[in-house]
Amino acid sequence: MITKEQWIPVTDRLPEQFQPVIVCRKGGKVESGSLDVNGWWKVYGTRTKSVTHWMPLPQGPEALPC
Repeated sequence: MITKEQWIPVTDRLPEQFQPVIVCRKGGKVESGSLDVNGWWKVYGTRTKSVTHWMPLPQGPEALPC
């Protein structure tokens, strides 16, 4: 379960450029995406500036080789 404390506002801190993360856009839509260039985010192959919060992707399961 995702808690409010795990979300990082984009006004506080940004992820490394091009690093896959989980994003929340205006309106509450949660998707995977990455910070692109010049303040743009890439979300499902489109570019947007409507990302309000982000969080790192979770670690993969330790018992399974990925």
